[in-house]
Amino acid sequence: MRRFLLILWLLWAAPQWLSPVWAARIVALESQPGRVIVTADGPLPVAHAFALSDPFRLVVDFVGVVGPGVSAPGTNSVSALRAAMFAPGTARVVIDLKAPVIIREARADGNQVVISLERAPADVFAATVQRGRRPLPLLRNDGPPPPPTPATGSFSLPADFGKPRSEAPAPRPADKPPEKPAERPPEQPAPPPPEPAAQVAPASGPPSSPRVRSRTGGKPLVVIDAGHGGKDVGAIAVTGGYEKDVTLAIAQETARLLRSSGKVRVKFTRDDDRFIPLGGRVRIARAARADLFISIHADSAPNDQARGASVYTLSAVASDAIAERLAARENKADIIGGVNLGVEAPEVGEIMVDLVRRATSNVSVQFADTLQDALEKQDINFRGEFHHFAAFAVLKAPDVPSVLLETGYVTNKDDADRLFSDKGRRAVARGIARAIEKHLTGQ
Repeated sequence: MRRFLLILWLLWAAPQWLSPVWAARIVALESQPGRVIVTADGPLPVAHAFALSDPFRLVVDFVGVVGPGVSAPGTNSVSALRAAMFAPGTARVVIDLKAPVIIREARADGNQVVISLERAPADVFAATVQRGRRPLPLLRNDGPPPPPTPATGSFSLPADFGKPRSEAPAPRPADKPPEKPAERPPEQPAPPPPEPAAQVAPASGPPSSPRVRSRTGGKPLVVIDAGHGGKDVGAIAVTGGYEKDVTLAIAQETARLLRSSGKVRVKFTRDDDRFIPLGGRVRIARAARADLFISIHADSAPNDQARGASVYTLSAVASDAIAERLAARENKADIIGGVNLGVEAPEVGEIMVDLVRRATSNVSVQFADTLQDALEKQDINFRGEFHHFAAFAVLKAPDVPSVLLETGYVTNKDDADRLFSDKGRRAVARGIARAIEKHLTGQ
């Protein structure tokens, strides 16, 4: 028995004995919104990183050591952090994710490494997985800015497309990097830094957008979609009101503000109480050659304590269980009108690959960040992390940047009181209008 215990102890301790005597020991992990902090008892000199899917993970290897039990809970898109020895001299940090996230940069500051994260469309994350294990430069605070994140212009559906996401497995000491594929397509040229409008804005702050060149010439065009309508009343509030009335009132006030300013053109999918199939809303935006599409909704939940606004951009894989359930519920709206979406708009079911194209998807993500900043200035509360991903049918225009805004929960008394008041709706509309103008005109 003693010999057996000795062997177990040697197996645990051997990787640390074989590590360089100068190697730093990782002592703590911490997750903060938009970044992960790795703390050691000395400088961590070298790092490599790669991404894994099913479930989503980021893995960072350091030259160093780590003892057992180093882990931490996550925040926002990070579900958990864990570290363990992967090989002699290699300490592995695994970042478990709820949604596709990539590493924007890593900065070394004394005995800490701060890993900055940013949300990414599904095809950009898939390209990161495809590239496999790569060196991760550890920038210094006085060093040069990070190079642009490589990305691919192509997109391929994941192997588990259409299947529900499995729960993340129990924490494990190490994840193996993906096998290098036999053949890799040639890399596309790296995109410019994330400041231009067509790129994802850093998660650490609101983006700055240059003026969008209108697809039709003249002033840029936004299509505002008031969710539900007619026989489709949407969610029913605790006060007995209907979601369709809230969304129409906010859409109309947003349009009034935009038209008063005169910087952008506005088109509705509906400006009265009528039912429009989801595919019809998509076609309206595409036929108008809109520069931006925003669908306005109000959420509901069995838990009357759930509250706060949130925004969604398109992804074949939902960012969380709530997003998946919400998309499934909203996508059934056509059933109310007796419309078979596959017959009414067959192209909607065929464009999933195209609509997740990097350019359109990245612009949608950027506008979501701009919208968050504008709503914050109107003191609008958010449901945890503001930005989420889901496969909403109404967002499936492949050539129109699109977001779906849930303005709050009508099943929560505080949110319902705000959304069914003129003052509350005006505050939401001001935030939406300001975000649209900033995104489309840069002002």
